[in-house]
Amino acid sequence: MERFPFTPSWGAQLESQPRVRKAQFGEGYSQRSEDGARGLLQRWSLQFTARRKSEADALDAFLRAHRGVAAFEFVVPDSAWAVTGQVFGTGDGARTQFLLQRPLAPDATVGELVPAVGWEVAPLVYRAGVLLAVGTDYALASSGLITFVAAPPAGAQLTFSAAGAQVLRVVCERWTSTLKGFNAYDVTAEFLEEAG
Repeated sequence: MERFPFTPSWGAQLESQPRVRKAQFGEGYSQRSEDGARGLLQRWSLQFTARRKSEADALDAFLRAHRGVAAFEFVVPDSAWAVTGQVFGTGDGARTQFLLQRPLAPDATVGELVPAVGWEVAPLVYRAGVLLAVGTDYALASSGLITFVAAPPAGAQLTFSAAGAQVLRVVCERWTSTLKGFNAYDVTAEFLEEAG
């Protein structure tokens, strides 16, 4: 799938609206449930400010080529991350499952860890400094859950190195270009996440 190659200006807006089914009963009672397996999709309002005509034309050509029906990949602004030698556990000789976690931000404190997901290349996993092989030494789920074939020995430090970002499958149904001055254009676009 083609990836959107342009970086939006600061000020991108995220709107989330859960897809909900609602059944209304007598006396004001109602029941709600998620509509579908992906009940919460993202909508991004993006600005591309003070772009040269060549970039504004290229952006317009990309969106025209997809015509609001062909989906493409969009890297969520400020979601890229990378870690090297990130500790995710210590072996105890019995436990076989661990979750890959990374700092929320590069300057985050120790307690601010989030699951390390969204990688494009499988993380490199080490046990006591020795590189392990995915599929042979451990299984890796997209959620970041690692299941070792054999429990890491007591005291063996577990680390990983990886990089990733949140990538959405989106369509763009509407965009506008505004001539702001000589060779200066503003483009606004709205990206809608697609389920699946």
